[in-house]
Order: sequence, then structure tokens, then C-alpha cells
Amino acid sequence: FLEKWQEEICSPSASSLFVRVLNLVGFLLILWMLPIADQVWGSDHFVIVTQSFEGIGRYAMLLREPFFRDHYWWFIIPFLLITGTSVLGFTNAPLRLITWVLFVNIHYANFEISNGGWHLLHHLFLLSIFLFRVKDDDSSKLASVQRLLHNLGFNFIWIQISILYMTAGFHKLLGTYWLNGEALMLTMSMEEFSLPYIMRLAESNTWYFKLGTWISLFYQISFPFLIWFKKVRPVLLAIGLVFHLSIAFIVGVTDFGLILVGMYSIFVPEYLARRWIQLDPVAFVRRKMAGIKIISGTGD
Repeated sequence: FLEKWQEEICSPSASSLFVRVLNLVGFLLILWMLPIADQVWGSDHFVIVTQSFEGIGRYAMLLREPFFRDHYWWFIIPFLLITGTSVLGFTNAPLRLITWVLFVNIHYANFEISNGGWHLLHHLFLLSIFLFRVKDDDSSKLASVQRLLHNLGFNFIWIQISILYMTAGFHKLLGTYWLNGEALMLTMSMEEFSLPYIMRLAESNTWYFKLGTWISLFYQISFPFLIWFKKVRPVLLAIGLVFHLSIAFIVGVTDFGLILVGMYSIFVPEYLARRWIQLDPVAFVRRKMAGIKIISGTGD
């Protein structure tokens, strides 16, 4: 299959859609946190900022140093500009590399209060660097290597998301509340992670809380295995959308829930991703301009 991967890119439209959605999620996440930027990245930080980093690792922790914290906008503004233009389709490997470096520093500036969604973005920005665009008729050795790296990166993104679910699911098996069906009831009975009418329902552990707990547990454990089967994938992703939207808007861990919803774009079928990309107004203008150039060229 390695030879085949050097000849053809798998799911180019799905890859392009994923890069756009990934950058959109990163853009909105940082934009959402701008009102508290001084506390998250600046000198009024929430946590005690340690500076005991040496070697190459220091360049991932620049925002944990006083000088760079005083100038954190050097990281925020370029990140917003690059991710914003990437959403419109203007991206390449060097820009995605810069995006990853910026996000690593933005993330590690206050990683003590981040969640698994930020860590997932950290890895996916790295893997997205390898989602090269290669012309179908390019038969050079460089193009073959880029196709291979693209296909490896694309599949490793699937694997990375699968690892997230596998780790979460199997860690839940080490406790008791998920196994006995009480996990959702306990979570929804806390004011910080629930809504008033749900809290009233959680006063007694009714059957739907137990069922929801076990469905969530089964979903996370089975996801790494079932996601590779095309027939069950739509049902699996539909359950995941309900699960993560509930985390975002009911439990209140908004960033984590919406990050995972966005990451599902990597699983969009190729034909559907192609249709969605064609709806992009920038791509539409590009196609129209290309048509104008062709017409004017034939008339010369």
C-alpha cells in the first residue's frame, strides 16, 4: 500500500475540509479567550509560571518567560491572522508549521488550566503540516514523497483521535461510577456542570441516567475499533455529536466539546467534503476567475 500511497492522495477534499475546520476551531478558541488574554497569557496569569526549561523544549515555552509574556500579542495576532486566512483556503505546509509552533507556545503558556481538547489540537496542528496538496499529474519524486506523507498524516489523525477515546474509555473502567451507571447522575447533580431542570432529574438516579452512562462508556471504548467500518461510521459519529454537544452546552466544558465536534470533519466522506468545499465563496470566485482567464485566452 506504500506504493499506492505514493501515487494517489486519499481523501484530498476531506483533508482540505479538515484543515479549514481545524484552523477555524483554533481561531475561534483564541478569539473567545481574548477578553481574559492578560490573565491567560500576560503578566496577570492564573498560575505560578515556572521557567525551568532548557534546550529545544524552551522554544515551546516562550510564553512562560517574563519578556515574552509582556509581548504575548506577538503570538496571538499572527496565530489569528494565519488561522483566519487558512479557513478561507489560503494555506501551505510552512504556514501550518508556524501555526503549530505558535499554538504550542499559546497552549503551554497556561497548560495547567487547559483540558484534553487543547492537547488534541496541539497534536492535530502538527499532523496537519503533512497534508500536502499535490497535482494529480505531478510524477516527480518530491510529489511521491508528499503524497506518502499526506496519506500517513491523514491516517495518523484518525489514529490520534482513536487514541483519545481509547485512553478515556479504558481509564473509566478503572473506577466504579461508570461501571455501576452513576457517573452521569453524579456529574449532572453538580451545579457547575448541569442545568436547573436536569439537576432536579438527577436527584434520583433514574434509568435514563444509567443508560446514558453506559452508552457513553461503550461509545468511547468501541470508537477506536468501529470508526474504521464505513457502514457503522455515520451512526457512531451521530452519537458522538450528541455526546460532545452535551458536554459543550450542558456540562459547560464548551471548548472541549466544540473541539471534538470540529475534529469529526476528518471523517466526512470524500464526496460530501467536495460538495462543501465547492460552496466556499472564495473557491467560487477562484473558479469564476479561472473561467474568465480561459475565455480571454482563447480569444486572443
